[in-house]
This record gives sequence, structure tokens and C-alpha cells, in this order.
Amino acid sequence: MEAKRKGLFSDEQKAKFIGSLKAGKQKRAEILEKGINLKEAFYYGYLDVSRAPLKGIKQFVGNTVKARNDCIEEIFQYCENTLLSAQSEDTFDKGHEKLCEIIKKFYNDRGYIDFTVGKAQKWINMALKYACIYDNEDAEKLQGIFQYCHVPIDRYVANPIVNELGVNLPGYNGFQMPKRVPFDAGKCNYSWSKINDYSDYLNCQKYIREALRKVNPMKYALEWEFIKWLDEKNNT
Repeated sequence: MEAKRKGLFSDEQKAKFIGSLKAGKQKRAEILEKGINLKEAFYYGYLDVSRAPLKGIKQFVGNTVKARNDCIEEIFQYCENTLLSAQSEDTFDKGHEKLCEIIKKFYNDRGYIDFTVGKAQKWINMALKYACIYDNEDAEKLQGIFQYCHVPIDRYVANPIVNELGVNLPGYNGFQMPKRVPFDAGKCNYSWSKINDYSDYLNCQKYIREALRKVNPMKYALEWEFIKWLDEKNNT
């Protein structure tokens, strides 16, 4: 990352990524000018998860907007009290796992049992990514945990995780990592939303960190992902 910048990401990087937010042109311009807060970051993170992977959720939770907002309140409280105060990779990882459990329990208690680890990690990780890029209110706290943040595993970043870092993706019922190289998430029909073993997921994140440290100890996982995700999206 660049040495001279305001916050964790430069203005140029913020502008380059803004088109990926699920928001209108006017709202994107407002975000670039004023930023967002942590609750808004989790709102945009939810939008990345709430398409096909949450099919059928309405019949269990009724008002999906209210359920989402109520869940974000629980997430926010936990982040404020615990996750944003993590002082090490280990404490962050434990806090991340607990937050996944909170999200899964929230929806499971309402009858929606298909809220998997894969869906929870995408929500959390995308929200923290949005926050690290655009949240001005919590900049100091985010600076403290930025080096621990996980890579949001999705169809765009799956290929470079395997092909560039040599790391296996988390498995799930119906999928095993193929031996052929290069890996192609599309051809293999890899579905991040079906991941449901947190230990397998966490091992992947740890291997990503280890692989990056061998290449560039000063580059954190979320910095690497920021570049690779945009590259992969632009190439599809």
C-alpha cells in the first residue's frame, strides 16, 4: 500500500472501488465525499450476500429488512465491544468466529437454517472491507485490526487464492479441490455460500496469511485481496 494516504486506502483506490458498491450514482458520490459508518458498511456487506444465496429467507423471517437491521444491531454491538479491540491475529480470529456464530444463530432461531459459515464470512469480511475503505468514524479502531482482517472468499478471489498463493479453498459437501492447475472457480462450480465448517474456513485464511508473508511481509491479506478482486472482476 502507498505510504502517503488518508486512511487505510488512498483516494484513488476508493474511487476505483466505489463502482462495486450496490448503490446508486448519487449515493456513491456521497460516500466518496463523506464516507460511511460501521452500520452502513454492514448494510452494504449484506447486499453482497442477499441475492441468490439467501433464496427463501422471507418465508422464515417475514420482514427481511427488519431482520437484517436487527441483526446488524447485534453485529454492531459485538464489533464495538469485542472485535474492533482485537490485539492479535488469534483474538481477532476468535472474535470473527464468534460473530459468525451470532449471525448464524440470529437467523437459525427464526427458522432459516441455511445461513452458513460461507454466507456469514462473506457478510463480515465484505463489511469490514467497506469499513476499512470508506469508514471515517472508526478509522482508528479499524487501523488497529486491519492487519488481521480476513479475505472475503467469493467467486472472484477464489482463483488467485488457489493459483497464485497455492492455497486450497474451504471444502463443503459436494466439492473437493481438483488437482488440475490452473483452478477455475466457474468451471468447478465452486460455491462460497455452501462453506459450513469454520475450522476449514479459518485454515484457509491462515494459509493465505502465511503465503503472503513469504512474498511480502508488509502486505496484509485485505490489501492483496483488494487488488486481486478488482483484477478478476474486470477480467470477467
